[in-house]
Amino acid sequence: MILTLDTKLIGMAYAIIASLILAYLFRKDKYNKKIGFIFLIISTTLGFLIFAPMLPHQFQTLVIGKVGGRGAPLPLVIFGLLLFMGFTLISGRLFCGFVCPIGAIQELAYKIPTRKKKITSKALVLSVQLIVFVLFIVLGILFSIAILSYFGFQDFFQWNVVSPFFYVFMALLIISVFIYRPFCQLFCPYGLLLSLVAVKSIFKLRRNDKCIDCGDCDDVCPTSEAGRGNLKRECYVCNRCKENCAFDAIEYRRE
Repeated sequence: MILTLDTKLIGMAYAIIASLILAYLFRKDKYNKKIGFIFLIISTTLGFLIFAPMLPHQFQTLVIGKVGGRGAPLPLVIFGLLLFMGFTLISGRLFCGFVCPIGAIQELAYKIPTRKKKITSKALVLSVQLIVFVLFIVLGILFSIAILSYFGFQDFFQWNVVSPFFYVFMALLIISVFIYRPFCQLFCPYGLLLSLVAVKSIFKLRRNDKCIDCGDCDDVCPTSEAGRGNLKRECYVCNRCKENCAFDAIEYRRE
């Protein structure tokens, strides 16, 4: 597929509209599983149809200096990346949670009922993220090496089955059935930036005065971010904590 400016604009428009709608639904307490599933399906479908909105890919093209041509111009790419960092600062990681096709398809895979495993070490997650990010920047800027291509999400969404990297992402997707969003949690450089911004998000899932510290939210949170003292850095606003709280003690709200 040739990624034209038109397809990028469609992806950007969808990302903005979807993120605004999701923020509104969460803020008004009108979000539910069915709505979330619909957005996941739409986002995944757009990934296969037009390979958008793929902000990790756009971040990579910016770093290796290949922005432009038939794709999106440099100002649009920078605007898009900064826009969703600003949006994350206000509303949390809704883009990662529901709009990014890479995250959406992993979320769908995780919904397959089976025994799940958690990555409980936050130090391990951050260490891997930082190593990948440093390699991403250094190899991209100095040698124009696009390390995200080795994870195969572009080959996967464009059905390039002759590429060995297609099967790398396929393996990650299979792992996603058991471990929550391995690519998002460990390897996405743009996701790392958004996770750091998300620590200071104005709106996020928070406990209220009804909380009795029963631990149910901790048990169901796939990234171990539901604890009272957690920073919500890896919270993808999946809403599992709120849906499983028997005391209505979790709200999407300001501090």
